[in-house]
Amino acid sequence: MFKRVLAALAAVGVVVCVALPTTAAAITLKLAHQWPQNEDDYVIATAQKFADEVEKRSGGDIKIRFFPAQSLVKAKDTHVALKSGAVDLAIYPYIYAAGAIPQMNLILLPGLWESHDDVYRFHNSQAWKELEAKAENYGFKTLAWIQIGGGFASGPKAIVAPEDVKGMKLRAAGKFMEYALQQAGASTVSMPSSDTYGAMQRSLLGGVLTSSSSLGAYRMYEVSKYYVSPEDYGVYYTIEPIAISMRTWERLSPEQQKIMVEAGKSVEPMALKGAKAEDARVAKLFADNGVDVQKLTEAEWKQWRDLFQKTAFPQFEEQVPGGKALLQKAVNAAP
Repeated sequence: MFKRVLAALAAVGVVVCVALPTTAAAITLKLAHQWPQNEDDYVIATAQKFADEVEKRSGGDIKIRFFPAQSLVKAKDTHVALKSGAVDLAIYPYIYAAGAIPQMNLILLPGLWESHDDVYRFHNSQAWKELEAKAENYGFKTLAWIQIGGGFASGPKAIVAPEDVKGMKLRAAGKFMEYALQQAGASTVSMPSSDTYGAMQRSLLGGVLTSSSSLGAYRMYEVSKYYVSPEDYGVYYTIEPIAISMRTWERLSPEQQKIMVEAGKSVEPMALKGAKAEDARVAKLFADNGVDVQKLTEAEWKQWRDLFQKTAFPQFEEQVPGGKALLQKAVNAAP
């Protein structure tokens, strides 16, 4: 009956507009992370720009709601929440997923990269593509590459060469860095970055290696006499991308998936610029508070590289399934 009415109206020149269902309903996605929602932090600013781009490119059909400061999920459990779909999106240090994906230890393996530009180039490498495939098989997918650099804050002396750690008690970053420092004569302590201020204050630690952002946020300049900044060369780099749950990804339409990917790619140059600026900002913060700030020279960095290649690299090859082949691809990708 309805079709006959439409046909009759059309015959006499009446234009009829019929509302059709849209290809995809408007959605709000949950994005979790472990930090305060402070856009002075380049990582958070990058994520906010990503959310704005997604909303703009989707015409407002995709909105992203932030859940900061571990309010939705504990940081180290985020990969599990992504896998189950309890979290749609996250800014996530991928090293936390290394228990489930051992090959992820590669992104915190010291000696692979000497500068931020090296790290950024790595995300187009075959080694990274293999890690991405493992992540997607596990349950999450990378949308935007965000990287961080880190330095040494210390009390007794500046840590610019491997010989400087001998006899010191240090908080390192990751088990392969810890092993390398132990082989150089240091003793290492595993603790969250948030606990390092008190440990340095009470002289329970001689030095701390962690991200420049954490060193600044936890005011390590108040309990340190020396700081070695990664502005030119660094022994610590890792990544904390914007990731999406594969369960959420598979619910999106092809058009929505395209929007998410393009928005992610659009903010990556901003994130690289932010990472470099953060290293400089934190170095200035230490200097302004009377700390002796130094930078590694190329010759000093090569001493560290030699140490890591003799110690951390063989441990990675031995302990990580398929580690030898994966590491070789990563080394081949280096400039």
